Amino acid sequence: MKVTTSDVSMGMILEVDWGLFKVVDMTHTHTWRGWATDTFKVKEITTWKTKQITYHSGTTLEQANVKTNAAVFLYNAGESYSFMENDTGEIFELERDAIEDIEWYLKESLDCYLMKYDGNVISVILPNTISYTITSTVPWIKGNRANSWTKPAIIETGMEIQVPLHKSEGDVVTVNTLTGKVN
Repeated sequence: MKVTTSDVSMGMILEVDWGLFKVVDMTHTHTWRGWATDTFKVKEITTWKTKQITYHSGTTLEQANVKTNAAVFLYNAGESYSFMENDTGEIFELERDAIEDIEWYLKESLDCYLMKYDGNVISVILPNTISYTITSTVPWIKGNRANSWTKPAIIETGMEIQVPLHKSEGDVVTVNTLTGKVN
């Protein structure tokens, strides 16, 4: 599908001559006497390396024909992560490199979405918030307010987060997957 540079949004997948790119940031600049330009910070889908691409404003680009399907995260087997598509029951094995930015949020039976291009999974989309159980944290010492009313805690996936002082082991917290902060 054709889009102009002004139609590009965060998370959009662009198909450029040399590959597929996910837009992670964008800026628009206009010089006093020159052309306006749009610069996109993108991640190449195959290597997940970040680069910048710049176009004159109004340039027509190709948006990749990407399908998004509901899925469930099944399990982690070392360097491989298994997902099952809900509609077809098809199992997809993804390497750690493909999901390194979200691997600490994955827990068994987590509902998510698989972004597919030409039958291959190119990205995993998580819910905006996920609930986790705290597996370990330091006890709250009454009167201890030196660290902004939060303390470190480890959740069931092994990720360390900051939680309110009154939370303890076994409590459930809701984590925003976009910011990594507890709601």
